[in-house]
Amino acid sequence: MKLNDSITTYDIAEALQGEQGKFEVTSPTGERYFVTCQPGHSISSIEWAGNEPNLQPFLVRKVAQPVTSSEGRNKRSVAA
Repeated sequence: MKLNDSITTYDIAEALQGEQGKFEVTSPTGERYFVTCQPGHSISSIEWAGNEPNLQPFLVRKVAQPVTSSEGRNKRSVAA
C-alpha cells in the first residue's frame, strides 16, 4: 500500500501480509488501532471476538512509511 491508501477488509492479517509501515485500523464499531508492520514479521491470526458475526469490514489506512537506511543517511548528511 502507498501512504494514505485505504482498504476495507474482513481479515486484517491477510490484508497486511508483506506490508511494512504504520497502519490505522478502524473496527466496524468505530474503535481505532495502530498496527506496525515490519519486514520478516507477521500477524498469524486476528479473529473477531464479538458476540455477533462480523458483518462489516475493517477500514485499514497506511499512515506512515518506514525510513530506509539510504534516506536516513541523506537526512544526517544534510543536518551536518
